[in-house]
Amino acid sequence: MAALEVVQNMIGAPQNRMLKAATGLEGGCVASGATCGLVTGGSLGLGLVHAEALESGDRNSEAALLDRVGEYVKWFETAFGSQFCRECTGIDFYTLSGQARYLIPGDKVAGCLARVRGAARYLSEARDWELPVPGSFEEPATGPAYHCAGDVLKTIRQNTGLGDPYLEQASVVLDGGVGLSGGLCGALAGAVMGINLLLGLNVRNTPYSGIVRAFLTGHINLLLEETSPKREPFAVGKEVVARFKQAAGSTTCAAVTGKRFASRKDFQAHMAASSRCRMLIRHAAGLATDEIEKWKGSGK
Repeated sequence: MAALEVVQNMIGAPQNRMLKAATGLEGGCVASGATCGLVTGGSLGLGLVHAEALESGDRNSEAALLDRVGEYVKWFETAFGSQFCRECTGIDFYTLSGQARYLIPGDKVAGCLARVRGAARYLSEARDWELPVPGSFEEPATGPAYHCAGDVLKTIRQNTGLGDPYLEQASVVLDGGVGLSGGLCGALAGAVMGINLLLGLNVRNTPYSGIVRAFLTGHINLLLEETSPKREPFAVGKEVVARFKQAAGSTTCAAVTGKRFASRKDFQAHMAASSRCRMLIRHAAGLATDEIEKWKGSGK
């Protein structure tokens, strides 16, 4: 979320609904320890930077953007040791001891702030990148293109009327587990972001005290065995993560697919052949649709 907000501010495109959706990616997707929110949020920011190229539907630009995002993920892994929140922090936010250790004595929080600063510097330079057309890209222009998070978000919009065009477009960067890196599964990311279009925190219009209160409430709900009866995004999100993981076996693309993708072409070929991945996209969209329909008529 922080990285996406930084990029939005840098390019003068404060897409508040997109930012609201990304609040669910904090802590490695609802604090589950998967790909750090700085990686997913920064990648979505790069998608927003190149919105014009994505809007044209040019598959060469899509492939080049995935390469750029992959470079960002590799830089993050080199700079901080891993793209995964739990590996960077050593914290399990689903335990009381983990949450206490994150806050006290403060070195874990300081580590996160250092990663925020590093990602902000990297993305400040990356915003001026131009997308080259990869010379090795040889995919026919015909046939369907699969986008894990994007297909989930599109289905959610069709089912519920809830959506955001900037988010759907930029979410191509999450293909293959964020820039083809094998990280957070795009289908799960799409489900969580879709839910947070409804339930997420409107960061720019929320006072600091409200942000702190939401943080504390959400992290308390992570510890509770019973689902909160209130409309709270972490309480809802943790159940969606758990149910998706039960169906998929993991929250990461590399574990779900058993491979990492060398290129967009490689990823698209896998998706065309993998009935399991297409099933998980439908499953993720269904999980999100059910939660949105359940909560959209209720108040905060």
